[in-house]
Formats: sequence, structure tokens, C-alpha cells
Amino acid sequence: MKTLFESWNKYIKEQEGDETILYHVSPVPDIEVLDPAIAVQNRQIYSTAEYRAWDQPRVFYFTKWGQEDTGVGEIPGKNVYKVHINKSDLYDIYKDPDCYSCRDRYDERVKEYKKMRAEPKTDEEGNEYPGTPEYYPVNSFRMVHAFLQKEQPNIKGFIYPQSGNRDNMIVALWEPVPVERLDKSFYNKEEN
Repeated sequence: MKTLFESWNKYIKEQEGDETILYHVSPVPDIEVLDPAIAVQNRQIYSTAEYRAWDQPRVFYFTKWGQEDTGVGEIPGKNVYKVHINKSDLYDIYKDPDCYSCRDRYDERVKEYKKMRAEPKTDEEGNEYPGTPEYYPVNSFRMVHAFLQKEQPNIKGFIYPQSGNRDNMIVALWEPVPVERLDKSFYNKEEN
């Protein structure tokens, strides 16, 4: 894991010790906690493609000040929020250092995942319901997320290069996090 964090250091521009600073741009003022369950209800057009790839509720963050979305450019919204998160709470989904979906172990991991998701589940009220049948297709993001929840429950989200560009790292958090509102324009480079 040390090598993973060292390689992130050149991609994540804003750091404070073991923490990294993430930014979220929103049209919504006065947010205190960015909650994926609420964000998914109000997702914008630029995040629709991300949700087609994987429907897990999550909130998207930039890793450097003034960063633009590769497909949209500047994100609309006047409200900028800052999050401090420990680097060890993020999992590099594309490098997949723990090989949850890597090619050489993919068939083995898919078989393990299908068995895991087929097990009966219990909701918050204690009601049991059947798991997902093994013949259902496997979504790799969902599979990695399931392994992380089981084996590394401290992980709060994925970090990955948007459009494969390591200079444009994005973080998607599936856990609610407290945020700090910044009173400056995200895309005005002089104000950083």
C-alpha cells in the first residue's frame, strides 16, 4: 500500500500529511454533509454516464483546485465544498492493488463474488430476503465494492483517472462526509 500512496502523491495536488483535500462544486448552498443517498436524487447531466456504469449512490470530487470534468469542462455551481479525507480511505479502482478484479484472477474472483452475493441478506428491521441469483451478470465496480466492504470496511470510495488521464484524478465517495464551504470561485485560478 505504501507504493500506492507514493504514486498518488504526484497526482493528488492538495495534501496535508496523510490526508488529501477533495473539492466538490454544487449549485446547492449551505451543505454540511455530502450524502450520496441525497446526491443521487439530484444528480446532474454530467454524472448520468457515471451512474450508467455503476448505480451505487456516490458523490464525485476533484483532487485539485480548478480541475475540470474531461467531458463537460467547468462544473456549474457557485458553491465549493472542501473535504479532508485520509488517503488510506480511498481505493485506486484502476490499479486495483488488491486484485479484486484483475485479469489473472478475474474468473476466480467472479465465482467468489457470485457466491457471496447469492447468500440471503437481512435488512435493518431484521427481515431476511434472498440474495442475487448467480446467473445475473457481474458489474466489476459492484464486485470490487462488495469485496472492499467485506475485507477493507474503512474504504470510503474509489479514486481513478477520469478518461484514463492520471493528471485528472476523480474521487467517488459512497460514504457521507462532513464538508467545509469555501467562499471563493473554484475556477478562478488567482483565488486559490
